[in-house]
Amino acid sequence: MKRALTIDTSTSHTTVGVVEDGVIIWTESIEGATSHGGALGALVERAKGLDTVDHVIVGMGPGPFTGLRVGIIFAQGFAKARNIPCIGVVSLDAIALSQQLTGDTVISIDARRKERYWARYDATAERISEIAVSKVDQVPDGITTAVPTPLGLAMAANNARSIRQTPLYLRKPDAALPPLQEIHLRELRFFDLGEILGIERDLFPDPWSLGQFKEELSFVPRSRYYVVLEDRSSAQPHIVGYAGIAFTGLGEPVDIHTLAVAKEYQGRGLGERLLDHLVEKAIALAASSILLEVRDGNEPARALYGKNGFTEISRRVGYYARFGDALVMEKSLHRGGGQ
Repeated sequence: MKRALTIDTSTSHTTVGVVEDGVIIWTESIEGATSHGGALGALVERAKGLDTVDHVIVGMGPGPFTGLRVGIIFAQGFAKARNIPCIGVVSLDAIALSQQLTGDTVISIDARRKERYWARYDATAERISEIAVSKVDQVPDGITTAVPTPLGLAMAANNARSIRQTPLYLRKPDAALPPLQEIHLRELRFFDLGEILGIERDLFPDPWSLGQFKEELSFVPRSRYYVVLEDRSSAQPHIVGYAGIAFTGLGEPVDIHTLAVAKEYQGRGLGERLLDHLVEKAIALAASSILLEVRDGNEPARALYGKNGFTEISRRVGYYARFGDALVMEKSLHRGGGQ
């Protein structure tokens, strides 16, 4: 990916930019805490270089609910309409990455209600504290007037820890998880990759890259099948899980290449729902069995697979270069259970 449309509405400024290879092609910002919606449309209409944009980067907060939501919905809608990825990033990280920090520094932005969102960063702009919301007089001194810039957002999109697939409201009043009937399964589409990358990097010590996901999708539908779980309980649906298999032909074994559920949605049976669906797809392909690899130390995943009829058949020593062995597990799909 080369040229990005960047959007941020986490502060009183609505900022839009077009960035290519670390260079700002165009940018403009409008100040007004209650006018994000109108400002955003006007800025995008004036933007230069949108014809060749191949991904969108949007600030995911922290920020006040209404303003933040306007920018995220617009960014995701723009990306979906053009079938390109939308990558969410932590807005405070974008500010830090655009500054010349000389040591530990607190960066904060207005949270209204006489409060500020803040986090502490080291001289390399690495976040070294949790993101918090505190009363103004309780926030340590630091940078208080900066806002996310297009270049900072682009830098954050290249920083694994800064990528985030869900909005960072901190004070969101409706933090309860949605009922399961609001979570729907559908096939994965290319523009889902921004959200998926956020989950992937949040869960795994050795996450897949965007290039790896794109390569996998290039084989759909002839030898790959990928699905997502989507939370549709709000005005802006978002992905909370995904999974995929590789297959070579009718009657051949099927391999599960990935299966993941966002941390905040785990423990609700969604991993099992994805797994059941993949098994059903394998049966439809007349597969003899379904195989997977799991990191030896990933106890929750091993428990899920064992509960659903997978047994260990081999071990790949040192398969994960920094994270230990891989266990190969298999579930027979022959009627009657024999191999």
